[in-house]
Amino acid sequence: MKKYHKICLLKGGDSPEREVSLISAANYMKALDELGVNYADFDFFGDAAQLIAHIKKENPECVLNALHGGSGENGNVQAVLNLMKIPYTHSGVMASAIAMDKRASRELFAKNGILVPAGFATSWDEFRRHPSMEPPFVLKPVDGGSSVGVHIVKNPETLASIDWQRKGNEILVEEYVPGLELTVGVLGDRPLEVTNLVVQSGFLDYGNKYSAGHSLHEIPAKISPKVRNEALETALKAHQIIGCRGVSRSDFRYNDKTGELYILELNTQPGMTPFSFVPEQAEFVGISFTQLTQWIIEKACYDT
Repeated sequence: MKKYHKICLLKGGDSPEREVSLISAANYMKALDELGVNYADFDFFGDAAQLIAHIKKENPECVLNALHGGSGENGNVQAVLNLMKIPYTHSGVMASAIAMDKRASRELFAKNGILVPAGFATSWDEFRRHPSMEPPFVLKPVDGGSSVGVHIVKNPETLASIDWQRKGNEILVEEYVPGLELTVGVLGDRPLEVTNLVVQSGFLDYGNKYSAGHSLHEIPAKISPKVRNEALETALKAHQIIGCRGVSRSDFRYNDKTGELYILELNTQPGMTPFSFVPEQAEFVGISFTQLTQWIIEKACYDT
């Protein structure tokens, strides 16, 4: 791998995915220790001035970004690192911003021939007063991750029971697509494998994603070769359309009744926890987590 004297590992963050980031970072630390890499971890709370001061103090040659959601994934941290001319892992400013904005990314996907669920952006307040889609549908924050704040509404009673604490924030309202929940990790120009996510109850929300035994990761997914190839090819196409670099993960719904594959979102900072899909898929194709970490670091650069 590239010979770095010191790496800065960013962890924590200012989003609801903070705890996930800390777990991802712990996994990265073990891998960095195995690689014999000198690193300084920094618990980032969203203050750009503190980030700049820390980087100046430590003087790293590369930043390993283990942040999920918020300013660590939406392009803000990436912009700071660009200005400092510090190479960093994962996608750059534009790709990060577009992927985080689910409204912008779904428009880009649709324009490039990738199927997205029918839907529109509005606010929690507006939709509460005037629900303009018949159930079943999905409500999700425009800029969220890890399924935080996602609601599947299958009847009016479900809608009435939602906690509307997020009123005023922009959301996406999307038609509910029945069928299989599939996900595909991409490393550079290589899609890894297709995982079918099966939950014991409800849907793949935050708790089911990060709690042992709450979901089954069927890898490889028990789908036809045709559907598998379509999912792999679409994940790579989405990665390229957004302009991602390094690693990404795309989430899909496959309607096994109609044979249609819908992309839901693309993640530029996918989780690296023991319950995360990209490390699991990498291991399935023969890439250990330490090797995955090495690969991610080797792809570090900054936008010019």
